Amino acid sequence: MIFEFYLQHLSQHLRYVRVCIPKIRIFKNMNYQPPVYLTPHLYMTNEEVGIIDSLIDHQEMPKQFDRDRVISYFEGKDYCLVLYFANQGDRGFQKYVVNNFSVNVEEMCMLSASLSQMIEAGYNVHILSQAKNRVDNLILMSGTFRALFGEKEKEEEVNY
Repeated sequence: MIFEFYLQHLSQHLRYVRVCIPKIRIFKNMNYQPPVYLTPHLYMTNEEVGIIDSLIDHQEMPKQFDRDRVISYFEGKDYCLVLYFANQGDRGFQKYVVNNFSVNVEEMCMLSASLSQMIEAGYNVHILSQAKNRVDNLILMSGTFRALFGEKEKEEEVNY
């Protein structure tokens, strides 16, 4: 009861809390899972509190949660791809992060390939296709971003 009153009070004073209240009620039952590192430079998380904080910090927080969404933004040199699934069965956020994406193009390609496999398997084809297109566009622009960031292309390791 006190928690509900507190949420109502905050919603009157803070713009983003009002947007997040539907998600906050889910947090009570949510289990925290640490990020899963797919490679040293690519990880995925579904830790919604952290995802929502990042979305708010980057002014990318959706105002409505009635449809699937693809949100992408940069945290310094890292590329963040956030998927929001509105379907009641799998509702929630999922975030992929490629550290220093302009140099770690191989990880971007792996993310694109993973999205392709999920699309081929028939999982949320529309939203995953949008996400894949965003990743593919950044892969094509990685050289431009490397120049912008003053980075050098990752050297291939030669095994003798």
